Amino acid sequence: MKKSREPQVNLFKKSSPYKGKVLKNEKLTPDIGKGKRPSKEGASDINRISIEIDHKQLPYVIGQSLGIIPPGIDPEKAKKGGENTGYTVRLYSIASPTYSIGMKEDSVEFIIKRDNTYDEAGRAIHKGVASNYMCDLKQGDEVDITGPSGKTFLLPNSDFDGNIFFCATGTGIAPFYGMTVELLEHKLIQFTGNLYLIYGAPYSDEIVLREEFETLAKNHSNFHFITAISREEKNPFDGGKMYISHRVRELGNKIKESLENNGRVYICGGPKGMEKGVIEELQKIVGDTGDNKEYQNKLKSSNQLFVETY
Repeated sequence: MKKSREPQVNLFKKSSPYKGKVLKNEKLTPDIGKGKRPSKEGASDINRISIEIDHKQLPYVIGQSLGIIPPGIDPEKAKKGGENTGYTVRLYSIASPTYSIGMKEDSVEFIIKRDNTYDEAGRAIHKGVASNYMCDLKQGDEVDITGPSGKTFLLPNSDFDGNIFFCATGTGIAPFYGMTVELLEHKLIQFTGNLYLIYGAPYSDEIVLREEFETLAKNHSNFHFITAISREEKNPFDGGKMYISHRVRELGNKIKESLENNGRVYICGGPKGMEKGVIEELQKIVGDTGDNKEYQNKLKSSNQLFVETY
């Protein structure tokens, strides 16, 4: 068993990035028109990208992010003049556990969605530079990386017996994949609580890595994999769409007891502000009638609430 690694930050910067090499780039969601998502809604392309790195040079901790520098000139910066016309660094959550898949210390993984906007006919009218660059990478391509970044969205760094709840939407699943593998398989700390992963997506075929999570649930009795499919399921409370906040409400008694006994809740996903509904449910569950912001701060100060939204 390896001890948890202390997070380091800003080892590599834009002026002197780390050079990684793409090992694999796999599309995880159906092509447009071939899945449950109607063609008029455009695509929901999510890729799993593995990049070769040396962990001795670029040690990361699951829960941190790495920066990616897309090549080329940013036309908006070029219009303004000046010397620095390169694209801004884009941060992406790390999806692989601290010592990589298989604890080989040889790679890092990302789960990235193309940041595209579509018109009413499903045609792309805007394409995010960094996300499309990453999703278009081929095996052997070299990638400029900065970081690591972040020191707060982390797992316990010592043995932990409380229950942990992961609440994710979309590619917010990225850090929770690595965290789940680390807690259940790599066991850098002794985790004796229950782990609940609540994962929301509009369509069931956009729940990525489902088979891996289901296998982990089959192999570990303390891991509970729960989905919320907003366009396909109705919640039992008002008959409306099913969101992760409704799943949180269903787990109310377990969550209340857990928060009273050192439990933790992690929330990750987008758009920014999606955490509000989950936290409001937490506050109702425990019977707190005070200010919502004060309740959030109370949980965060006691290391029981961790939020990363974008």
